[in-house]
Amino acid sequence: MRSPLVGVTVWRRRLDTFYGPDTLMTLSTTYTDAMIEAGLTPIMIPAALDVTDAERFVDLVDGLLLSGGDDVHPRTYGSEPTVSQGIDTDVDRFEIALIEAARGADKPVLAICRGLQILNVALGGTLHQEVTSEGGVHELITHDSDPEEMMARRHVVRFERDSIMAGLYESDEAKVNTLHHQGIDRLAEDLLVEGRSDDGLVEAARCRGDWWALGVQWHPEKMDLDHRQLLAAFRDEIVSS
Repeated sequence: MRSPLVGVTVWRRRLDTFYGPDTLMTLSTTYTDAMIEAGLTPIMIPAALDVTDAERFVDLVDGLLLSGGDDVHPRTYGSEPTVSQGIDTDVDRFEIALIEAARGADKPVLAICRGLQILNVALGGTLHQEVTSEGGVHELITHDSDPEEMMARRHVVRFERDSIMAGLYESDEAKVNTLHHQGIDRLAEDLLVEGRSDDGLVEAARCRGDWWALGVQWHPEKMDLDHRQLLAAFRDEIVSS
């Protein structure tokens, strides 16, 4: 049996190259390595295509993984930018169209970091533009931060009783990495909380009803052991759907 094809969103950003500054669509190999290990075949979906292309891409794949990246533009949830970084409404519109197409086709979605944020916005929720603070649960992240410290498991997420996450981790909590500076403010009505950090921020959520859409604020693909439960559950849902 072939491994399921999963479309993965990419990070569209301006980077210096051999030919000078250029706009690149990037995806860390930690995503692709973890997905292949879980028995999935990743297919990168170019960012900022016309929204009418979203349904065609979703038709080609068995599931959708919404990866991390820059901030969601506040105007997509009725606000104005204050501290948001790298915002791009074309990317936001396209990813929202992908989510709507996946829901319409009843194809499973796994959302990671920005992925959870854009999932919440697509379903009608809003975001905090800044959640980090010096000495807080979500420690302030700067460009000078030590990479190993940034990748470390830096706070605990406490799972809701009888949640999918509690079942996957076989525990009522997990210590996770935290690389985000934005997070969920008003949770979309179609989402249910799966886990929170000690400051009350939603760190995991899933969609109500029959459509399987699960999102986490941390990066499981960068954690040597913990990504297996989430990606395996994602794979199993694709195979059974």
